[in-house]
Amino acid sequence: MKIRQQIVAMAFGGMLCLATNAGLSAAESWSPMTVKPLMSVSLYAGPKHIVGYFLSADNRCKLTLMIAERSDEEKDSSSAAQASRIQVAVDVGATARLDTGEGKALQFLCEQGAQAMTASSVDRIAFYPAMK
Repeated sequence: MKIRQQIVAMAFGGMLCLATNAGLSAAESWSPMTVKPLMSVSLYAGPKHIVGYFLSADNRCKLTLMIAERSDEEKDSSSAAQASRIQVAVDVGATARLDTGEGKALQFLCEQGAQAMTASSVDRIAFYPAMK
């Protein structure tokens, strides 16, 4: 178990190093991306920066996302942004969604055998039943 924790820690550290400029804006139109276990994903959703990865366990995708305010280059580099961490187990064939607050949601689909996840941006549309 200790070696697994070391692998996760190394992956997380590498992910944070790569996350500085490798993101996509959820407001932009972008193609879905497929990631393998422990492969990082870095996304921008308006004022938020979302970094994540997943592990395959018990035929589920165990998704971990860290969400923080986007940092401005003009801000003092000594002030670190506070991040929130979300962990969710997604069954094979199911999705997890994270609202961006800008009319879009980030969707994470657990693929066959929990060996891949597809991340995509989808529009949120409110449904109002027809009035009679």
